[in-house]
Amino acid sequence: MKHLLLSTLFIGLINFYSSAQEVKLSKDFSYSVSTPYKVVDGMKSYFSRDGEILAVKYGRGKFHFQKFSGEKFNETEHNTVEKGEGFTPESYLEFAGQYYFFFSRWDKANETEQLFVREIDFDKANWAGKEKLLIKVKGKVTGGFGITGFGGLFGITAGARGGKFNFDQSYSEERFIVQYRMKPATKNDSKSKDIIGMHVYSKNLEEVWSKKVIMPYTEKKMNNVGYTIDEKGNAYILAEVYRTETAKKIVKGKLNYDLELIRISSEDQEATSTKIELKDKFIKNIGFYEGKEGGIIIAGYYGNKSRGGTDGVFIYKLDDEGILANEQSYEVPLDVMKMYKSDRAQSKMESKSGVKDYSMPNMVLREIVYGDDGSITIYGERYYVVSHHNPKTGQTTYTYYYQEILATHIDADNELKWMLKLPKNQRGSAGRGGMGYYVISQKDYHYVLFLDNVKNIELPLNKYPKAHQDGKGGFLTGFKIEKESGDVKKVSILDSRDAKGIALYQFNTTRIIETDDGEFAVECYKKKKEDVMLKIKLND
Repeated sequence: MKHLLLSTLFIGLINFYSSAQEVKLSKDFSYSVSTPYKVVDGMKSYFSRDGEILAVKYGRGKFHFQKFSGEKFNETEHNTVEKGEGFTPESYLEFAGQYYFFFSRWDKANETEQLFVREIDFDKANWAGKEKLLIKVKGKVTGGFGITGFGGLFGITAGARGGKFNFDQSYSEERFIVQYRMKPATKNDSKSKDIIGMHVYSKNLEEVWSKKVIMPYTEKKMNNVGYTIDEKGNAYILAEVYRTETAKKIVKGKLNYDLELIRISSEDQEATSTKIELKDKFIKNIGFYEGKEGGIIIAGYYGNKSRGGTDGVFIYKLDDEGILANEQSYEVPLDVMKMYKSDRAQSKMESKSGVKDYSMPNMVLREIVYGDDGSITIYGERYYVVSHHNPKTGQTTYTYYYQEILATHIDADNELKWMLKLPKNQRGSAGRGGMGYYVISQKDYHYVLFLDNVKNIELPLNKYPKAHQDGKGGFLTGFKIEKESGDVKKVSILDSRDAKGIALYQFNTTRIIETDDGEFAVECYKKKKEDVMLKIKLND
C-alpha cells in the first residue's frame, strides 16, 4: 500500500513542479480588503458570528470593541470603555455561543487568588453586564500545564503565556473547565505532590463540580504533560511517570518512564488511572485531545533512537472510561523524509556505518483535523529556536524557525492512507508573528496555507525551500491536498506587498478568525496608523 501511495504522490508532485509557470493567483480563492480604519494597539482577540466580526482590544487602560461587517468586513462600530479596577488578563473565550473575558486579582489582605469573568455582548459590541467572581482560591496559584488538548494550533490556554489559570472546553462545547496548580508548600520535589484545582462548568458557566486533586506521585516521580475534558464533564490529566527514582526520561539509552492517564469522574470526582507502556518508542512530541466522537486521543511523534529526530507517528485511543481501546503507530516512509532535501544534504546524512538516518528533527504536533467519514489528519511542523548571545552588549536575541509540515491521514479503520512532507521554511525574530500555517478543511480537500518566499513557487523535489523572513512581505500560498488520494497542488492567494494596491504588514497567524465555512479573515497593519481587515474566501 505504501508503494502505491508514494507513487501516486510523486506523480502528482512531479507533474506540478515540472511545468514552469508564472506566479499567478489560484482560482480556488478570492479576497477583499476593507476600508482602512484607525489602529488600536494592545492585547487583541477576535470572535465571529453570522457574517460579522467582533474584535476586543485592551491597551493603555481602555477596552475597545470593534464590529466589522458587510462584504468587505468594514468597521461599522467602535466603542471604548475604561478598564476599571486593576486586574491581570487571563484569557478570552467563546463557549456555547457566548463570549467571555477572564481576569484575575490577588486579594493581599486575605491571601486569596480570585478569578473573575465578564461576559461580552456581541450584538452591542460592549460588555453584557458587570464582572462576576467565578473562583476564589486560598493561597498562591500558578499556570500549571504548558499545553491543553482541544484547540490545536490556535489553543485558548493562558498558562502557556504566563497566566495563572488554564481554560479548555469539550469538542461539543457541552462542558468547560478552569484548571490551576497550587504553588507548592515546599521546593523539595522528592516530597511535594502537585495539587491541581479543577472547576467544571456547563453552559452559562453553571458549575457542575470542582475539586482539588492531589497527584498520586511526587513532583520528582512524575511530570504533568497536559489536561482536557470530555462532553460528560470527566476531566483528564496526562502525565509522564518515571520508572525509577531518577527524574530522567532516558537512562543508559533506555526509556525510564511511561505515560499515565488520570481520569477524574464527573459523577463522584474519584480519580482512576490507566498506564500506557511506551515499549521501545522514544516520544519526541505529544498532544492530548478529546475525540470528535468522544473518548480521548493521545498522539504525537516518536523516534527509534533515544537521540535524533522523528521516525513515525503514534496514536493511542481511549474510551470514555479512560481505558486504552486502540494503539497504532505509523513509520514515516523513507521517500517522504528525503523530500525537499538536496542531494548534498542527503549525502551528509549518511553515518559512518553506511546506514542513512533521515529522521525529522524538532517536529511538533499542532492539530488534528476530524473528517466526516471518521478519518483523522494529523498536522505538525518543524519548530525550534536558536539563541544568539552578544558578549559585547550582554544581550541575547532569538531566531524562531517554522519549517516543513508533516501531514498524516488515517482512515476510520486506522489504516494509513497517505503521509506528506510539505516544504516550508520560515524564520523570524519576534516570536511566531506571521509564521506557522492555517488549515481549511472543505469537502474533498484540505488547504494548508502560509506566508512563503515567492522563489518557492516552483520547487523541485530535491531542492530545499528558500527562507521566508517574517515581516518582509511574502506570498500567502500553500497546498491543496485531495483527502482521498493525498494528491498535492500548489495554490497562491495574494502578494502581501500588493493586496489590491495595499501593502499588508503584521500578518499574524494568531489573529486569523474563521468567519464561515471556507472563509476566514485576518487584521493587518497598512502603516499611517491604520489597519485593514483582509477577507479570504474559498470559491465554490
